[in-house]
Amino acid sequence: MATVFSVRAHPGAKRLRLSLASESPLVLKADVPEAPEDGRANRFLLAELEKALACRVELLAGHKIRRKTLSADCPRERIIAAMKESKK
Repeated sequence: MATVFSVRAHPGAKRLRLSLASESPLVLKADVPEAPEDGRANRFLLAELEKALACRVELLAGHKIRRKTLSADCPRERIIAAMKESKK
């Protein structure tokens, strides 16, 4: 079951921070320490989301803008729980 969601990415941050911005619609906020050059920030974001969610994540749209649309091979509830857990 794939879940489609949005991410507001902020590349060039001092450290990685993933958080839940909204549950309905599902939107995450991501501070990414990589620069947005040659897709480095996107690759880093996908790898970190895959670690946090323990499932495959794919970038569907927003390759060159901050607002991204992603798909994860896990239920929506796992994404919400993982983001709430990362705030603790």
